[in-house]
Amino acid sequence: MLEPMLVLPGMAALAPLMQRLCDVWPSPVAGWHRLELAPGVILSVGFGDFFDLMPLLRAGADAFYLDGFAPSKNPDMWSAEVFRTLGRLARDGATIATYTAAGQVRRDLIAAGFDVARRPGYGRKRDMLAGRYAPPYRMRRHDPPPPAPPRAREAIVVGAGMAGAAMARRLVARGWRVRLFERAQAPGMAASGNPAGVFHPQLSADDNVLSRLTRAGFLYALSQWRTLPGGLPGRADGLLQVATSEAEAEAMAQLVTAHGYPETYAKWVDAQHASALAGETLAHGGVWYPEGGSLAPAMLCRAELVAAGPSLDARYGVSVERLERVGGGADPVAGDGRGATACRWAALDETGRVLAEADVAIVTAADVSQTLLSAYLPPEFVPVKRVRGQLTFLPPDTLAGLRIPVCGDGYVAPPPLGGAGPVTGATYGFDDPAEDVRVGDHQANLRRLAALLPGHADAFGEAGLASEQAAAELGGRTAFRALMPDRLPMAGQLPDLAAIEPQRKRLAGGHLRDIPRLDGLYASFAFGSRGLVFASLCAELVASQIEGEPWPIGSDLADAVDPARYLMQSLRKA
Repeated sequence: MLEPMLVLPGMAALAPLMQRLCDVWPSPVAGWHRLELAPGVILSVGFGDFFDLMPLLRAGADAFYLDGFAPSKNPDMWSAEVFRTLGRLARDGATIATYTAAGQVRRDLIAAGFDVARRPGYGRKRDMLAGRYAPPYRMRRHDPPPPAPPRAREAIVVGAGMAGAAMARRLVARGWRVRLFERAQAPGMAASGNPAGVFHPQLSADDNVLSRLTRAGFLYALSQWRTLPGGLPGRADGLLQVATSEAEAEAMAQLVTAHGYPETYAKWVDAQHASALAGETLAHGGVWYPEGGSLAPAMLCRAELVAAGPSLDARYGVSVERLERVGGGADPVAGDGRGATACRWAALDETGRVLAEADVAIVTAADVSQTLLSAYLPPEFVPVKRVRGQLTFLPPDTLAGLRIPVCGDGYVAPPPLGGAGPVTGATYGFDDPAEDVRVGDHQANLRRLAALLPGHADAFGEAGLASEQAAAELGGRTAFRALMPDRLPMAGQLPDLAAIEPQRKRLAGGHLRDIPRLDGLYASFAFGSRGLVFASLCAELVASQIEGEPWPIGSDLADAVDPARYLMQSLRKA
């Protein structure tokens, strides 16, 4: 709680709002953070250097207020480059104001496209600067995201796994009505139907795209799950990622030290400390994620759909076979996310019957998404792979001391439900369509588990549960992950091939922001084995694009998951 002395005299009425801000304030981890203070009130907070973060921000700003110390005391924040960055974010007519009235600031703002002038100040401040963005000529190649066009605010979402459930919830939170179609008889029945899944960010020495994307996804997912009715459908009280060798342990320790992560996010622990945390003897140390954990994905799907409330119309046992564009036509204008004129989308079943129409359609159907999108984006530009994974369910009395999920080469998680045993896995089989549960895969999972928990090597070895007879009696589940070759999701607005064709040569030397887009068609799928980390963030990214809001991640990460990225690669090669 806020200490009374921290609330200034006359500002007691603001104390609840200040407390709310403190409650949602994130750990000081580099990157963009999305804070939801109240319905419709969202704050994007960036931790890092201005010149690293702001050029990558995708937002259309309607107003700027420049605060801070006087230019003489903080010259870097009053530089011409800062103002040029603001000019790239400004929508036409965006207002700007600052207490500063320095002549150089006024001249630099004008050079960046702002029409500003001195105005009477407030209180003891004699003069200030104010104006609006009104460049005398076009000063930027790409305009910022435009405001959302007038719409009926109705959407079709295809697929009710983690991606679809998160998508429905993020749209409903913005006042949309959603029609959700799922071919199974209940939500979360495919890969999301596994009884336990683990979640944690990915670390790397060079803080690569995957590390930054999983960091953003992990932190945003936690913030969303904690607001679910009934709370988190699982545990977020810690997860260990242990090394498989002394050399790897040393590299992990150096990585965590080099990046200086806050201990609330990631901390190196030695083998003794790791064993105490896990409740099991471990051979090596590892990275401790205090907010990592495990949960039942299907329960998460149900909780998110319940949270969506009456604005969600969910229909199960209904298969969408294709999406058709109703009205609208090609428009060669590119780069602003509005490549085609306004249209509506119809979802049709196998008989051609129209199930629903809406201004927006979002495909969240894992590997089935490739088929649904094939009329608009050929499969060679959606090279999704179907990867088989088998889990092994251990007997209820196994690993009684295990306190938290432990990951390494494979993972093991404590029982997700009362009376059940731990879950371990999972295999990774490309080009393997078999849906049966195999004894050989159980044995492979148990061998990895024996290496993960060497104190139980005999119990999980060939003389124990990994024997053919014992393994044949174990329960398990097979599911299929949807995976792209670069191991990153597909999330965003679909490209418009008809508008691209006449300008292929020009676009080949361009950027993803130059690609014309299909009005109202989006996707969020191909999460691989990181659905828990990616689903909420990708849903928020798509919802932000639909609404013309600031994006929750920088443009570098958004480009990395753009559904047009493989098409762009093809254009450049050609």
